[in-house]
Amino acid sequence: MRMAKTYHVRQLNGNTYLIEEKTPINQGLCYLLCGEERALLIDTGLGYRGFKETVMELTKLPVIVANTHAHVDHIGSNHCFGEIWFHEADRPTFALHADPAYTLKLLTAEMPAPMRMLVDVLTRKLRRVDTSGNYHYFGDDKVFQLGGREVEVIWTPGHSPGCVCFLDREARMLFSGDSVCEWGVLLHFEKESCPPKTYLESMERLKALKEAYDAIWPGHHGYPVEKSYVDEYLTCARQIVDGTAEYGTTQGRRCAKYKRILITVPKET
Repeated sequence: MRMAKTYHVRQLNGNTYLIEEKTPINQGLCYLLCGEERALLIDTGLGYRGFKETVMELTKLPVIVANTHAHVDHIGSNHCFGEIWFHEADRPTFALHADPAYTLKLLTAEMPAPMRMLVDVLTRKLRRVDTSGNYHYFGDDKVFQLGGREVEVIWTPGHSPGCVCFLDREARMLFSGDSVCEWGVLLHFEKESCPPKTYLESMERLKALKEAYDAIWPGHHGYPVEKSYVDEYLTCARQIVDGTAEYGTTQGRRCAKYKRILITVPKET
């Protein structure tokens, strides 16, 4: 069903909703997990008009925001809600992505000058992130108690130092943000991505938990993602670390490729 111009909602089960933010310049996935007493909102997109109203149509419960990481396309509507959480390791990342000049540089890397100017105009308001709000920071052992529903934080640094996944063991659902996506994972950001070895360890952590979830719900692209993608990312990351990876180029970025996925890396890797 469609509830606002930019947002499309899919009910995944009786108390879990996927909210897709889709425009000509971006696509992202947020999730609303409802318990008996509270609701957990995983990510808030770029911050287009209508996001809060879309969420409020789905639940009357108090809403807690939990970010998979602090990139601009995941924190844009944080300020619309009363309680906001992300991993303490991403506090520097949050500061970077609150800087419109920095995020424009990320969005327009490898683009020709006319395209950079167009993207600047189209995203200028969205890149002015409202950083106000009641912020809290979790570590590696946070569990959100929603009333009859528990959601665990699984630390998966790589894309950023504070990347996390959220695990609902009872529903057997893993919400992966940008740590596991259908298309690829980006580790090339000079000021914020972690080394491939760190990402490899994160995938080992997810593989060790594979019996706790049936499917992966990502932050972008197609959904859900099969659990076997974790094995492919794990293998690809290991090949990068071992020096045996096969490299190509995508969107002007160097990347290692393995079966269905790719991992972008800095040019000097």
